[in-house]
Amino acid sequence: MKYEKFGKTDMEVSTICLGTWVFGGDCWGEACDEESVEVVKEAVDKGINFIDTAPIYGSGRSEEIVGKGIKGKRDSLFIATKCGLKMKGKGIEVDLSPSFVREEVEESLKRLGTEVIDLYQCHWPDEKTPFEETFGELNKLKEEGKIKYIGVSNFSEEQTLKALKYSEVVSNQVQYSLLDRRIEESLMPLSKEKEVAILPYGALGGGILTGKYKEPPLVKKGDVKDFFYQYYKEPYWSKAKRLVSILEEIASSHSVPTSHVAINWVLSHSEVPSCIAGCRNARQLEGNVGASNWSLSREEVSLIEEEYRKIF
Repeated sequence: MKYEKFGKTDMEVSTICLGTWVFGGDCWGEACDEESVEVVKEAVDKGINFIDTAPIYGSGRSEEIVGKGIKGKRDSLFIATKCGLKMKGKGIEVDLSPSFVREEVEESLKRLGTEVIDLYQCHWPDEKTPFEETFGELNKLKEEGKIKYIGVSNFSEEQTLKALKYSEVVSNQVQYSLLDRRIEESLMPLSKEKEVAILPYGALGGGILTGKYKEPPLVKKGDVKDFFYQYYKEPYWSKAKRLVSILEEIASSHSVPTSHVAINWVLSHSEVPSCIAGCRNARQLEGNVGASNWSLSREEVSLIEEEYRKIF
């Protein structure tokens, strides 16, 4: 397992971060708690020291599973969770008010079975609450020793700059893959300048970049895939398949799964110290961990870029 310094922190994290959204059993199909706990334990045994979760994942279920999985191994790990989302009827409401942030951190600490959260992230920006109030409360939690570092998630360039006025923000968790490169224009340059680490999710493009789909999968309106990815539909589907064929050729030359190439392309960017990769079982975990055992060459990165420009 490879490790990289995480932004301005003093922590070196595994280049593969275990994503735990699936453990919540709310958006990606039902999950087995016992199996999920074993996945967390095995991930740590395989060298993953960076785990990302959130209270909204299964209304605390994911955090509880992580807490069980890291029991007895907590000191060597970098645990990240989030705040600011709550269920409201059948929908989700953003709330980064100081009172809700404090309420959430206390509950997360209990579920995770820890005295401190290494990376505490605002899950989505809340334009209803002044940034000064949100980050003022986060600064207090840091001073109290409940959290070590402050991060954000899904923040734009403008929102990141605004947050930096009130607090030291060490990371921004955003969607980033070969199929979604929107952050490259302005957010990545800002992140490099301000030393705000980019923590990508969605590196596999909803599964498309693994090469497992030969035909577009059935995506219902409101499905989480439909929410995140437009590439299941034409005209993007055909373009994505052409790009996948390039990744498959590179993967074949290394005798590795195509998913490794997609993950390593994301990791080839200096702003990205680690890439979130979710899994629901030991087999999928093994596949993700293996991506950390090798890197794309400069020539391969250049080839992917060249072919991408031709297709898109």
